[in-house]
Amino acid sequence: MHKRLTARKPGNGERPLRGAARLSIMKGRRAASARHLEVIPMRQSLFLRRLAGCWLAVLIALAGGMSPSVQAAGMIYVGHAPETPADERYDYHWAILRAALDATRPRWGDYSLRFAPRMNEARQLQELGHPRGRLNVVIRETNRDYERRYLPVRIPIDRGLLGYRVLLIRDARQADFDAVTGLADLRRFSVIQGDGWGDNAILKQAGLTVVTDPNYEGLFRMLERGLGDAFSRGVAEVEEEIRVYQPQYKHIALERSLLLYYPLPTYFWFGRDAEGQKLAQRVEQGMRLMLRNGEYQRLFQKYHAGLIQRLDLKHRRLIRIDNPFLPPSTPFADRGLWFDPTTAK
Repeated sequence: MHKRLTARKPGNGERPLRGAARLSIMKGRRAASARHLEVIPMRQSLFLRRLAGCWLAVLIALAGGMSPSVQAAGMIYVGHAPETPADERYDYHWAILRAALDATRPRWGDYSLRFAPRMNEARQLQELGHPRGRLNVVIRETNRDYERRYLPVRIPIDRGLLGYRVLLIRDARQADFDAVTGLADLRRFSVIQGDGWGDNAILKQAGLTVVTDPNYEGLFRMLERGLGDAFSRGVAEVEEEIRVYQPQYKHIALERSLLLYYPLPTYFWFGRDAEGQKLAQRVEQGMRLMLRNGEYQRLFQKYHAGLIQRLDLKHRRLIRIDNPFLPPSTPFADRGLWFDPTTAK
């Protein structure tokens, strides 16, 4: 509340103010009081302008495709968790991804790699293609359909090793497979595969009988029960699977003489939206840095050199199977991207 404005009584030697002089002083005091009262609105206006500026910065960040929380935390990659606690098929692939992201820290900054709940391979692709999907990076072999729907980084993560296949069979049937000399002989057997696996169509196109199950562990159970003749496994997968599942499924054994091959490059896949393009760009830059500085080859040898030697790939009978579903953009011309079993490099 403002004090009432009154004329001050004159002191000794002062003449009393009269008329216009007194009115002028009172107007001056009112003007000063008004200027004092205007300070609060001016401060409020400055605060509101600053607040508006902050919101504008937030809107610009959102328009750029990244929320403020994501900017503060760095780029967030969400991959698929193993299908079972014992599933180690993708340990190497995630190691490559981490190394690629580490290599690009100076340019791209920090990152976080997280994992969505367990789901089978068909569901992973459904989630990747959904605008609000629970993951934004998937490890999968390529085909023309995938390349229309999703965005690949066209560098084979495992140098094409997944295309080299050995077989799990029932231990009593090794002699049957010893008699196989080519694809025509192999067509007499049924091959166990998972639902939604990318190479199912390749095997069917080659005239092989394919039997499937949606559950990863259920595939070993099918073989144990004789519901299929052979379970086709990637070279990098089979040793760990035997270690984990043979104690439970005691009649499962590694077939000793055959090596199947069909070109099957495995890529990191992303959505085709702005976020997916940005995530993919960083990964590709990191992977190419690793190819130049030798880190890619070092990790490949660390994870695979021992098992390649133990499986004796060079001395197995090689059966080649065509892959008619490969996109024309597959980088076969760059031989440095591909594994060669004759040299084990």
